[in-house]
Amino acid sequence: MSFIPNEIIETVRLRSDILHLVSRYVKLQKKGRNYTGLCPFHEERTPSFTVTPEKQIFYCFGCNIGGDVFKFLMLKENLTFSEAVKTLAEQAGVVLPVDDNPAARERNAKRQVLEKATNLAKEFFANKLQSAAGAAARDYLQARGLDPRQWENFQVGFAPANWQSLLDYLVQNGCRQQDIIEAGLATSGKTGHIYDRFRNRIIFPIGDAAGRTVGFGGRVLDDTLPKYLNSPETPFFSKSRTLYGLHQARQSIREKDCVVVVEGYMDVLMAHQYGFTNTVATLGTALTMEHGRLLLNNSRNVIFAFDADVAGVAATMRGLDILRELGCEVSVLNIPEGKDPDDFLRRHGAAPWEELIRGATSLIEYKLQYAAGRGMITTVAEKLEVMRSVFPDLLTVNKVEREEGLKKIARTLNLSWDTVAGELRAFERKQYKRGVYPDKIVKNIHTIRGKEKKMDAREKSEAILLRMVLDDPSLGEKVVTGIGEIPFKNDNYQRIFVNCLELYKSPGYCPEGLLNLLDSEEEQNLLSKLLIMDIPGENPVKIMKWYIDSINRCIRQERREEILEEIKNLEKLDGSMLEKDLLRELVLLKGIDEAEKAGNFLRVAELTAKYREYFSVRNGEHRVEGRDNI
Repeated sequence: MSFIPNEIIETVRLRSDILHLVSRYVKLQKKGRNYTGLCPFHEERTPSFTVTPEKQIFYCFGCNIGGDVFKFLMLKENLTFSEAVKTLAEQAGVVLPVDDNPAARERNAKRQVLEKATNLAKEFFANKLQSAAGAAARDYLQARGLDPRQWENFQVGFAPANWQSLLDYLVQNGCRQQDIIEAGLATSGKTGHIYDRFRNRIIFPIGDAAGRTVGFGGRVLDDTLPKYLNSPETPFFSKSRTLYGLHQARQSIREKDCVVVVEGYMDVLMAHQYGFTNTVATLGTALTMEHGRLLLNNSRNVIFAFDADVAGVAATMRGLDILRELGCEVSVLNIPEGKDPDDFLRRHGAAPWEELIRGATSLIEYKLQYAAGRGMITTVAEKLEVMRSVFPDLLTVNKVEREEGLKKIARTLNLSWDTVAGELRAFERKQYKRGVYPDKIVKNIHTIRGKEKKMDAREKSEAILLRMVLDDPSLGEKVVTGIGEIPFKNDNYQRIFVNCLELYKSPGYCPEGLLNLLDSEEEQNLLSKLLIMDIPGENPVKIMKWYIDSINRCIRQERREEILEEIKNLEKLDGSMLEKDLLRELVLLKGIDEAEKAGNFLRVAELTAKYREYFSVRNGEHRVEGRDNI
């Protein structure tokens, strides 16, 4: 979908409830007119995340991220703006216009056809599991200790042994053979004969983060190879971007603020059966950056529980580094006896598994154990290799954890603490020279910003003044008259101000609509923060005059400081004429301030007019921040 008219976007926005949307992800508490909770975009212990139902916006005072329903959904689900609009439109019952781009129309039509085939296949597999043909599959699942309620929860099915059972069913229901192949449900042999991809296998439907079925995994009932078979890559399914069980686990992950990552379908089902419903799995592939972002959308605390074989350890090592780069707190669950989670839970039950989770090994310690387990580390090169593998992790933790990490490295490598600490400092210097700053690792899908610099008096006044204009843009004329054509020193404020006055010309003005007009994320976040602010007092006109006067005082003070600096520089040169002009300007500025302090506002107006006539207009180079008056 390449273009959605603004009026349609506004309709979707108005029909969507940000409080309802955010509550699906964040536990909110009412606080006056607003609702607050722990920010879903960065780690915090004190709630700084605010939702304002009246304005239909959110803002976090901790990471300075804000926006409307579209922005929130985009951040939480890794969606584009168009995808977020489409998702919310479907929920709100708003019909979006058909895209006039032929290529886009073709893509959408193809996707709908493939989704239809996929959903029909899911129903077919589920029905077959409950039929006479699925008896052996049911026996197998029960023998593995799986409760039928878990079959239903994860929509487990069965693919019959026949070569064309699913193919015939889909064709009878209006699907073309070519579309069935493209959906990954059938394949063609060397002779061109088309047959079902999944045969005589237990089927595990694979859902995306929203719960839509995008593919399937199939497990054999005997020793036939391959043991597991997944759907191929399709226009809407990619193993590197999908986590099995995420839709079912999402709520639990957020409640526990922790996610356990395993390898297999059976691991997930068994974990959920034993109450560990915050468990998801990769799809027989190493954890990717896209997987990491999906996990990070739900929790920063990730525990790996991969198989204890060599391949499992190697996969864990790759995943650890990816999650560390994304800013996750990662640890590893060491499963004894070389078992996988499914085996361990069936043999030992929930309590021992809970103990393993509580005792999960930190990222640094796991890497050291892994290095030590590979054999004796004796040479200098081997010791340096181990240190360099854990140093990036060590640079992301606090001082106490870093101190403990240095001690563990020293013990493992039989080196002194000072030697290891020296190598760490050298490594850190090299990282900074390369432009890599480990302590600035991003904490989520968007870039978490540090604390905002403290606003000075002028910026505070500008913020409140702009907040008032956002509520009533007709006041904008008073701002321009009172300060100048470019009244705001803060460039972001100025752009918001200009866009606000422009939007006000259109019927049905609402300040939240500005979010779609602002180009940068920084401006959108700032607008969200402004809209959450309360306006002091009850008389806007009176308050506005006070803040306009405050800004003008700041402008005069800034100009006085500039003049004094210029005079200081001119004393070294022959600039007596210009110096006299500057002194006259300084005297006039001082006169305005004295008249204001004395409450002689007629005199203030007189001197201000004189100043504008003789200095701001004549000496354009003296204008403050390009503004045309004082």
